[in-house]
Amino acid sequence: MHGYVKFTGEIGPFLDTVQQRQVSVVVAGGCKYSVMNAPGDQAQIEQQVQTQMLRAIHETIAPKMASEQISFSHMIEGTTGPLIPEIFARSGLSQAGIAVDKLAMHFGIDGRPPKPIEGPAAPAPSPIAPQQANLRVGGFNVHASTDGGIDTAGLKNQLVAKAKSTIMWWLMGIVIVVIVLGSVGAYGYYAYKHPPAGAGAAPPAAAKAPEKAHPGKK
Repeated sequence: MHGYVKFTGEIGPFLDTVQQRQVSVVVAGGCKYSVMNAPGDQAQIEQQVQTQMLRAIHETIAPKMASEQISFSHMIEGTTGPLIPEIFARSGLSQAGIAVDKLAMHFGIDGRPPKPIEGPAAPAPSPIAPQQANLRVGGFNVHASTDGGIDTAGLKNQLVAKAKSTIMWWLMGIVIVVIVLGSVGAYGYYAYKHPPAGAGAAPPAAAKAPEKAHPGKK
């Protein structure tokens, strides 16, 4: 079990040595937690973290304010970061089986409310892997992807190749037709110029029958 818990509470008052009066201090904090082996449900765990973290912050800051190791300006300017390891240690949460991390603190001094604690930043969404598709449309291979769109360069190359192929087939057909027509024409011309032997000659004259003698004639 893990999560992020926020808490707000009074950790003062502390003596203002300049004005010689007690000044109230409220802390707004938040931290990540991860349960290792602590008993209880999430609500109980978060209540435990809130209570013990507020106590640890007070126990860490109060003696340092009394000895003037830190001042109100440290809390106003947000330069109390070096105190965080000691706050974690004083909380006793690790001994209770709860690990805490990423503590943030804002302080409200002398009646002014502390700046609200923002929650942890949401994890960045995982990038969507580009989707690709290969389609066959009208005899062409169309490559498309979600990041690059349609591969127009590849499609253009296919169109050019298709056009060249079509032109070549037409040229080959025309050449074949020309060859066939030329062959037929050449054969006809040759046949015209070289007719078969005896073709067109007149048939031999029929043998003339001998004349019969008429009676009475010599």
